[in-house]
Amino acid sequence: MSRPDSRPRVRLDWIDATRAFSILWVAWFHYFSTWSAGREPWPFHPQYFTIYTDKCDPSGAFGTIACLAEAVFVGFSQLGSQAVSVFLLLSGLVLAYGLGEAGVPRDGWRVWYRQRLLRLFPMYWAAHLVWLVSPFVARPDPVDWRFVASFLGDRVWPPSLFYYAVPAWWFFGCIVQLYLVFPILAAGLRRLGPGVFLVVCAAFTIASRAILLFVLEANGNFVMGAFFGSRLWEFAAGMSIGWMLRRHREATLRILLGPTGLALGVAIYALGFLSYRPGWSFTCTDGLVGMGLFAISAQIARGLLLVPGLARPLVWVGLTSYGVYLLHQPYLNFAAERLRELPLGRIVPMGLTLLGLVTLGSGLLEKLVDRATKRVIG
Repeated sequence: MSRPDSRPRVRLDWIDATRAFSILWVAWFHYFSTWSAGREPWPFHPQYFTIYTDKCDPSGAFGTIACLAEAVFVGFSQLGSQAVSVFLLLSGLVLAYGLGEAGVPRDGWRVWYRQRLLRLFPMYWAAHLVWLVSPFVARPDPVDWRFVASFLGDRVWPPSLFYYAVPAWWFFGCIVQLYLVFPILAAGLRRLGPGVFLVVCAAFTIASRAILLFVLEANGNFVMGAFFGSRLWEFAAGMSIGWMLRRHREATLRILLGPTGLALGVAIYALGFLSYRPGWSFTCTDGLVGMGLFAISAQIARGLLLVPGLARPLVWVGLTSYGVYLLHQPYLNFAAERLRELPLGRIVPMGLTLLGLVTLGSGLLEKLVDRATKRVIG
């Protein structure tokens, strides 16, 4: 008789902490970018710090230091959209890790799909209803046929659906596509191994983005994620890491969360940052940024877990990050639009307070929806 897996099935808290850090960064980005409305210099500009210093017009050494610190904070706030790549990578990681060492679902793909649908749709439907009836939410679009299409899960076609109602919901359409092709990806991962699999998927992403950008000159939504192939690199990177974690856990963690992982993360992220420009290099941007930023974020998350009193709430936010993702933007954008005339020093504490309240409310609603789903459906 074969022995059961003796390794404890413990939750990898650093993954939940990384997810929490990423969703809070994305949410802050939406709040900050709505408040700034393009008034702040873009951090990808090669002369960003010079432009910001001229904008501050500091006097003295202390003023210059304060101005540069503010520039770093503003740049960090504006780069929060990049954390979406970390979410794609984490999704692939968790799904591949959850398949076990056999690389296939224990109860078959039919049960696997049922679990995924029950995880995705009830909270997604609840978010639509909240947006429809709640006060104090941003409603940039009218309630029309697109609401029904979005409610049913279509965030892809026609293009007007991609950013409809709540722009952040575009991610839902992308992740649904990746779930649909996941059995094929899992088979490829088993057959090719993590290294070759990642290279093949990265090549597919580069080719997809190149064809969409330069051959078809397609709507930019398809490069953003309306076509799953444009973001497959990040998802496949997560699957490869999940495969390695399941089979070589200690060695993988030693590299990923050690100095080597941090150095590689910074180097890969720098390449992604530099590739963000019109031309062929943009086909690699999201994949490089996602891999590099994941390694950096994992290090930050592990450090945050060591802060007394922070570990439990951080893990809780990570566990309920799906609800935060679905619900945060309408409320934060609504507030930021009305605070636009206030200076940076005033909108930051107000935004952090609101972010905390939205995070708490979203997490509690997600728990409630999950409990109701299990009670009704099982």
